[in-house]
Amino acid sequence: MRFHLGIVKSFSGNLRAVLDSISGNAPRDVIFVHGAGGNKSFWKRTFRYLTGDGTAVAVDLPGHPSGEITCRTIGEYAEAVHRHVAESLPTRPVICGHSMGSAIALALALAHPDDLGGLILVGAGAKLGVDPVIVEGLRANPMRTIEQTITPMSYFRIDLGMGREARAALSFTNLPVFLNDYLACDGFDVRSRLSEISADTFIICGENDRMTPPKWSVYLNQNIRRSSMALVREAGHMAPLEKPEACAGLILDFLTRLSP
Repeated sequence: MRFHLGIVKSFSGNLRAVLDSISGNAPRDVIFVHGAGGNKSFWKRTFRYLTGDGTAVAVDLPGHPSGEITCRTIGEYAEAVHRHVAESLPTRPVICGHSMGSAIALALALAHPDDLGGLILVGAGAKLGVDPVIVEGLRANPMRTIEQTITPMSYFRIDLGMGREARAALSFTNLPVFLNDYLACDGFDVRSRLSEISADTFIICGENDRMTPPKWSVYLNQNIRRSSMALVREAGHMAPLEKPEACAGLILDFLTRLSP
């Protein structure tokens, strides 16, 4: 698998940003969106196991891993991604989001249903309430909170090698973005609108996820009409980092089953 680094698009207005990306291959065109405080590197492990004739693109959200914070809500992040979709890919791509990225994917599906070819939601929830302890910790001492609270809650098991890649997938060069993102997640709630989602949807969750527990994925699967779901064994919230081959296999299977 080859990865390509480059600037994809810049756009103006209150969503001004430059979306950097890594790209690979998949059975269909897919845009991968990272979670809170993350960056595009989160998807590198998964990309190693993806193949196909389409393009897989993992983007940095505005302000990740550095730069000006221009998006304060999930809706604003969704519009930033939509602008990239509209200007960069000729086909209706599938949107694959992890955690906050899954909220962005859901917001896109509700705001621009005709522009998407499908949804993949990883570590997702229709409502992403955040523990006030995490919010206050990110205000007072973000690095300690990330290392001592968020990281231990995010993994089923993490070794030294994966720890290095996990650290590289976080936006440590812009610590304020962590609080910004967690506040955006805390304001996200589309439970009353799930019946409006018309896209084919696949939901993936680590069976040991403590951040967005499996029951949240079950709720999504019960309330999105055209959805299916899979659990990843021995994986926590960061399932694509912990079990990249298993996650890639599930993604490939869903993409090959999608109607053209």
